[in-house]
Amino acid sequence: MHKWNLRPDCFALAAVAKSAAALRNNVFGRSLHGFAAKEGYAKEVAVEKALMDMYSRFGLLSESYKVFDEMGRRDSVAWNIMLTGFAHEGLSEKAMGLFYSMHVCGVEGIKPTAVTIAVILPVCAKLKLLKPGLSVHGLAIKIGLDSDTLVGNALVSMHAKCGRVLEDAHRVFLLIGCKDVVSWNSIISGFLENGFYEEAFDLFSHMVSMRFLPNYATIANVLPICAFVEDGSHAGLTDAGQKLFESIKEVHCIEPTMEHYSCMVDILARSGHIREAYEFILKMPCEANASVWGPLLGACKTHKEVEIGRLVAKRLFEIEGENIGNYVVMSNIYAANERWDGVGEVRRMMKSKYLKKPAGCSWIEVEKSRHLFVAGSSQMLSLSNATKSIQLHLEDV
Repeated sequence: MHKWNLRPDCFALAAVAKSAAALRNNVFGRSLHGFAAKEGYAKEVAVEKALMDMYSRFGLLSESYKVFDEMGRRDSVAWNIMLTGFAHEGLSEKAMGLFYSMHVCGVEGIKPTAVTIAVILPVCAKLKLLKPGLSVHGLAIKIGLDSDTLVGNALVSMHAKCGRVLEDAHRVFLLIGCKDVVSWNSIISGFLENGFYEEAFDLFSHMVSMRFLPNYATIANVLPICAFVEDGSHAGLTDAGQKLFESIKEVHCIEPTMEHYSCMVDILARSGHIREAYEFILKMPCEANASVWGPLLGACKTHKEVEIGRLVAKRLFEIEGENIGNYVVMSNIYAANERWDGVGEVRRMMKSKYLKKPAGCSWIEVEKSRHLFVAGSSQMLSLSNATKSIQLHLEDV
């Protein structure tokens, strides 16, 4: 268009800004902003909102806020873009401050929308701010948005993250008028995060019976449940986990991710099926990474499995040779089985790579001052001497 001397309008510029944001092309985005200013379109509302969104996606919140602050007319969309930008970049306090200006102060007469509520609720959850979260919930009820799917999903997550999964999260979930897969993922995740593993698995079963198609997040939430419950007193979910994993591709048409494979290994390993877990990894269609091998090495330590542990550790040493934790775990496996030759071998490997196990430490707080004590330090030796002196003094008394 520009090449053919055709002058773009504000809507064309807004569309191009959206494309620049999608491509994460920071340099082009800034050039576009300059072009819009030169052509006299920089103060058009459509362009301003597109530029705000573009800068927010670049992570340039100061630039985004500058456009927002200089806007002549700001509607709820502009406020929501800015609010979303702060929330997405983890600037929770700024997001809360902006929401306060928008709602409590009634700046410019802007009313919160479903998007506003859905964006601010996760901020409350992240900061564990139950009271403001409840106030936002009350606002949603007041303006008739509590049964909205987007808002309902955010409410479920907020209550669950604040530890109110049974009192409020489940009740809100039941009241959502038109549930989607995110609704189910939110409540399942909420039960899981609060330790209600069997209830979470039951919810998943109910979700499938209601003909909702699970997505990647659903499977990633549900697979660990089998491992958590199996690791406790309740047995029998290993088979359920295996069937679920097999159904990922065959039934739900989802290609398993590395996270899914890692969960399946964890399920098998926690339940004591060490060799089966090892063979499962070897049969994977892709190269396993540390997140898959790691849980198996930990299980080898729990079940004192030396030979498979040695094979797993070898893979981990190749993948992340500088991770001292793997060497320590393997050394502990050898030690638990009184294989001192193996312990010596691991120590020699660590020495050759100049790796050192972090010194053990503890700390206490006295009169608002924190004191750190590191094992083997001169501070610890003098503390030990002081303790002996006190002990001798007490014996004399």
